[in-house]
Amino acid sequence: MSKQYGLIGNALAGLVASAVTSNVALADSMDECLLHAVQSATVATTVGELRTLCEQRPAQTPNESPVVATENAAADAAQAKGVVEKRLALERYSHDNPFVLTPHRPNYLLPISYSTSPNQALFKQFDDGQLQHTEVEFQLSLKVLVAENLLGDNGHLSFAYTNHSFWQAYNREISAAFRETDHEPELIFTLENDTNLFGMRNSANQFIFNHQSNGRGNELSRSWNRVMLNSVWEKDNFVLSAMPWYRIPEDKKKDPNDASGDDNPDIEKYLGNFELRGIYQVEHGQTISLMVRNNLRSDNYGAFEAAYSFPIGGTKLKGYVKYFNGYGESLIDYNHRTQSFGLGFLISDWL
Repeated sequence: MSKQYGLIGNALAGLVASAVTSNVALADSMDECLLHAVQSATVATTVGELRTLCEQRPAQTPNESPVVATENAAADAAQAKGVVEKRLALERYSHDNPFVLTPHRPNYLLPISYSTSPNQALFKQFDDGQLQHTEVEFQLSLKVLVAENLLGDNGHLSFAYTNHSFWQAYNREISAAFRETDHEPELIFTLENDTNLFGMRNSANQFIFNHQSNGRGNELSRSWNRVMLNSVWEKDNFVLSAMPWYRIPEDKKKDPNDASGDDNPDIEKYLGNFELRGIYQVEHGQTISLMVRNNLRSDNYGAFEAAYSFPIGGTKLKGYVKYFNGYGESLIDYNHRTQSFGLGFLISDWL
């Protein structure tokens, strides 16, 4: 459990550093830099750390101040034809700042995540305790631009990592254990596009190598590898993502305790082979997202997710409400139907 706390702490520290350096980038002198940095720093940040941060600011061109550089980046984003193109432009701008961690998927914390049917049968096989219906759910998802303009002025390669955790924080009977933590590293090659079809613009297509695992061993091990195509379409404030995938085959296990071989040979039956997601930016900073997965078989397993985020006055956080029904909310329960309702805070949204 201590390793998981360390991972969470490092990621949150990176997000704080990103906020501090966004102010640092606007400063010309050391004194001005320190003044900007203090405005974003936490109470635990020392003066020495802020001074080091200011000394290591990315150098600007002789005729371009940090303020001008930031204004130019904002101007490029403002000229974008849609919300997806705007986000891609801002991600490329952050590539030159070594302190910035770019969000990938939504980053959120749900202090209340209620499941109507926890997988008690599986848990009792390995623990004498009882799962509670209410737990804490959170997701940390970050992306780093590795290389850009690999094909002329197009073709951008990124690495992303997503941590999705379910924590029985209120369950003293099992020492407030983490019920499940899924890890999802991805290598993403993005091609921006400008094709219009049926009134929508295909703003980007992504070729993705995806690995997903819960990091456990023996009978609790869950993992799979996929090659994915994410085709992103947009019109005004609406974005549609169509993402089919192909699962890379694995050899059959010779023994259940064997570390090699397929941990979950029937996972495609429950998680399907594609995902559709629609995202709509409502006025005043509100966002609605809907997700559908299906196996397109007669048994018709799949999943549905609906989420709504809204601004909280005077803060950068947003309120977040999420509903899930189906299979694959977590890898440990990929073949167990789950219905859950979560309420909490959103740190970064899809768009």
